[in-house]
Amino acid sequence: VDGYWDVDDHLARQHLQLAQETVRRGLRETRRAMKALRASPLDELGLVLALRQLAETVAERTGLQLSLQLPKHTPLLDKDIEQTIFRVAQEATNNVVHHAAASCLEIQLVVNNGWIRLSVSDDGTGFELNDEVQNGHYGIPGMRERAALAGGVLEVKTSKGEGTSISLDLPGQTRSKGS
Repeated sequence: VDGYWDVDDHLARQHLQLAQETVRRGLRETRRAMKALRASPLDELGLVLALRQLAETVAERTGLQLSLQLPKHTPLLDKDIEQTIFRVAQEATNNVVHHAAASCLEIQLVVNNGWIRLSVSDDGTGFELNDEVQNGHYGIPGMRERAALAGGVLEVKTSKGEGTSISLDLPGQTRSKGS
């Protein structure tokens, strides 16, 4: 645009309009992608039912024996906290399905004294934590990053042949009903 401004203002305006429309399309697409990143089960069901649906679907699809311990209700949590809990649960159960060769899956959500703990455990093959990133697997580092961004901590306990337990501890930041 700058190059045509003094030479052909009509062509410069056309380029400017094209650039503006491209930016608008990009912004619409970015908004659509950001909305898609939000887990729709959270919006439709709430955290507890979304976790129940996730766990039961995974167990049914894979034949895993499921132990599920969820509270009847949680406080009205900050949406980012709910999103972190749900996405970590998704990644952890995905890891169980694809890597653990497990027969049992246990998922527990506990709300206590302003903190929330999500635990996902299996009786599978386990692994050496040092091998995780070296083998091109980034699920656990990604879960750790999510936890840290939400003000929490992710702990992984595992060893070869001993199964895996992932615990996510987060502050239970609440939100007002209007947010």
